[in-house]
Formats: sequence, C-alpha cells, structure tokens
Amino acid sequence: MRHDAEKLTYQEVTILGKPALFTECRIDRTTVPEGVYRYEMRHTDEDWGEPITLSRSILVNYYGAVLTREPFQLPVEGWIPLASDSLSFQDGGCRTLAEFQQKYPISEKNVIDFYSVNDETLHDLYFSRGEEQDKAVGCVGHLRGDFGSGKQFFTTWWPHQNDVLNTPKFKADIDRAVNWLREQPDSPLRDFDTMKRCCDRYGRSCAIKGTLLPSCAFMVKTKQYVYMLRCTPVKGDYQFYCYCYQREPFEKAHREQQENDRIQAKRQTEPNR
Repeated sequence: MRHDAEKLTYQEVTILGKPALFTECRIDRTTVPEGVYRYEMRHTDEDWGEPITLSRSILVNYYGAVLTREPFQLPVEGWIPLASDSLSFQDGGCRTLAEFQQKYPISEKNVIDFYSVNDETLHDLYFSRGEEQDKAVGCVGHLRGDFGSGKQFFTTWWPHQNDVLNTPKFKADIDRAVNWLREQPDSPLRDFDTMKRCCDRYGRSCAIKGTLLPSCAFMVKTKQYVYMLRCTPVKGDYQFYCYCYQREPFEKAHREQQENDRIQAKRQTEPNR
C-alpha cells in the first residue's frame, strides 16, 4: 500500500548530509509536491535494521523512504550505496511535509535522471511525427547518431518546428545531458559494446514493439527537458535516436494520454446498455 505524502507523520533525518523526512511507509510518488524529491532505501537480506542503498524505487528488502528538498544525482544504474553513518535520525525536527517545506527552501540543483521505459504509451515519442503533434508535446528536434567503429561518436541534428525551440538554454542542457551519458560507465551512449550490454540487460522490459531492428527505450530527464533515447545496437546502421522535448508540455500530454487510456479501458469493461 502506498500513502499520500502530505498525510503522513515523519521523523526528520539527514541522509548523506542532506536534511530529509523519513518514513517506513511507501509513499505514492504522485502525491509528492513539486520541489520535493522521494527516494527509497533497501536493506540486506541479513540485516533489516540498516539501509545499504538509496534509489528512486525499491522492490524487495524495503527499508523506508525519505523526502528531500535537494535531489541526489544518481548514476545510470539508479542507486547509490549507503554507509553505516549515511542515515542519521534527529531529535525533534519536522514531523509533517508542510513543516519541512517551510523550514527548507527549494533547491535549484538540476540533476540528470536516467530511466529504462516499459510504458508502451510513450513509444510514439521515439519517432518523428507531424507538426501539430510536435507542438502538443513541445518537441525541439532529434539527434541521430552512431559509434563508428565502436568507440567513436557521430551525431546529426534534425530540427522540428522550424528549429524555433532550439534555444541557447536548450543547447546547453542537451550538451550537459549527452556529455553526462558519455561519461557514465554503464550508459548506452558510452560506446557500442556498452549500449549492447545495456540493451541486453533491459531488453525484455523496454523493447520498442514494431521496429524493423531490435530497439530499446530509455528516457533522460533534466529540470526543463526530456530526452527519449531509442537505442539499436546493430553495427552498420544508426545506433541511436534522441528525441528532445520541453518537459512541461511533454508531461502534460502524457498525463492526458494516460487519463484518456484509463477512460477508454473503463468503457470497454462496462456492459452495454
């Protein structure tokens, strides 16, 4: 069972030196307000009393959740290790999310989040579409690239909407995101062999259906942009396409699509009248 973040009672802690709220309950991510970040912690099989990793989501050996005002920069793997002194419980402090938000200001830190994508409703966003559809989701343009002999890196920019959204702010953001992906040891943009290992690892969960060549879906988010990375680890062809979107219209369109799908599914299960 997942709980509403704003209705829980917490204990104030520090996690990796940052102030946070702790709860043993699982928190519904959709109830976490903007400017607050939710992470989950995992314990070992042998010791349930001490967390050993911090992640966006934990399936097994769940220890608890923390809410922070400053995001953590997680690596591509999506988790970071915790030492025995990483989590420290405080005497007194905030007990509610409202108190915590009032006590600690919003952070301006702009991290890069990497995800494998198993949501088929997003698959159309890994390909070029019409101009009206581009406007609806804030499509800036897309990169097409390959690794040459295996460790090289060649890209071509394809503008959308007459390149009007390709601003200096966007250019700086995509450069930062791509450079980060190139530096990460287990990133699909590291080189050809790493992309192949990454796709082999996530292939079942993030395979894009209907493609001529086997392709995997990944997503990268920054504070203002979303990058939909389609990876095809086949030599002799283009190995990746990266479709770039403004985050606000992208997420608005995705929420509307999910709601429409939910309504349609409900109608299909209702008896004819």
